[in-house]
Amino acid sequence: MNGFAIDPFERSSPAATVWARRAGEILLFLVIVGSFYQKSKAGESQPVPYDLALVGCMGLFFLLGLKLPRGIVWPALCWALVLIGYILGGFSAPFMDLVQDSITVSAYLVCAFIFFSSYVYEAPGTRLPLLFNAWSVGAIIVAVIGIAAYFGTIPGADDYLLVGRAMGTFNDPNVFGPFLIPPTIYLGLRLSTARNISALLLAPFVVLLLLGILLSFSRGAWGSLLLSSIIFLGLTLTTSRSRKQSMRLIAFAAVMALLIVGVLVVALSTPKVHALFEERATLVQDYDVGEQGRFESQKNAIVKTLENPLGLGPNQWAKFNRLDTHNVYVHVLVAGGFLSGLSFLAFLGLTFRRGWRAVFIPGEGQDYLIVAYACIIGHMAEAFIIDVDNWRHLYLLFGMVWGVVLSRGAHGTATVQRPEAAKRRRSRPAEAAGFSG
Repeated sequence: MNGFAIDPFERSSPAATVWARRAGEILLFLVIVGSFYQKSKAGESQPVPYDLALVGCMGLFFLLGLKLPRGIVWPALCWALVLIGYILGGFSAPFMDLVQDSITVSAYLVCAFIFFSSYVYEAPGTRLPLLFNAWSVGAIIVAVIGIAAYFGTIPGADDYLLVGRAMGTFNDPNVFGPFLIPPTIYLGLRLSTARNISALLLAPFVVLLLLGILLSFSRGAWGSLLLSSIIFLGLTLTTSRSRKQSMRLIAFAAVMALLIVGVLVVALSTPKVHALFEERATLVQDYDVGEQGRFESQKNAIVKTLENPLGLGPNQWAKFNRLDTHNVYVHVLVAGGFLSGLSFLAFLGLTFRRGWRAVFIPGEGQDYLIVAYACIIGHMAEAFIIDVDNWRHLYLLFGMVWGVVLSRGAHGTATVQRPEAAKRRRSRPAEAAGFSG
């Protein structure tokens, strides 16, 4: 046995069990598509429809017999220690309501990570593309909303913008932009490995996502896209199994570079875009430096943690300092002290190390693992300039990587699929999402 599970459908007929699980797959697909809507009241940690639907979906899958992989204990333990650090730091926090909200949200996100890990663990080759296809549909929807709002072509456009930057159905352009990155790279993978001309139908969607990322005017998202793309290309070339495949990837990278340049040229021909791009395309902004800047805030937070090793409690520093850390590593440290900070780094260290090893093991889901792993590195690099600990899609990425990692560990060296079998497996979820090629 490689995991723990209680299956209440064990005595049901096989046909009933199969249909119940297929219904669960469809429901999860729709839930992930619905993740494009994450708008809530400013300053409030309230659930969005995606959260409520995901909680119900998680309960359904575990009722249907979804396993908890044995290896999930170690990453889950790291997160448990992070939460314990938050609790200890929050005992003396003056804004206790913020502590309770933050711990509840963090616990939910950790449960989502464990669920996605368990879900992918059972069948990486079919479940990763299903998740990515659903995510891509949601990303395309929100990108269209953000782009249309930016150019004022939909009613109430200002509701989907923040200081002239596209944010779609998110609360912040700095979350909207990164949300589009994994689907962009995934669709790029689909294009680079396609075997027929119909796959070119995906190209306009890639352009839409790239334009959405550009119009978010998020420096972090731009950098994350660049870094994730470089890592994806490098790892894919390194694990390529033929010279032909490598040449196709290189050719595709060149085409993608031309697409990005084309999107930039067309977008920057608009004076409105050009002016904001010039303002945002600088390494350091005015609000980064000075006594009230983010760098000074981070420095003060570290000093405060040294004075309070148990931390100040979640969501307290912004109240004390009137500016958050805008650095997730410092944010976790000042919230939960050294226990939370070191546990968070331990989780990331485990993720990077074991994910790196799994990337080079041929088998089901290898290409999709590379996409998720590259995007995690890009996101965690971006985390040096922004707080990412409450980004819902980040925990989906963590779950994707750990699902494959634990699957590889449970079965040793994965068996390489036959090309025909791999093609059939990839086509099924793609067709379910409405993508062909």
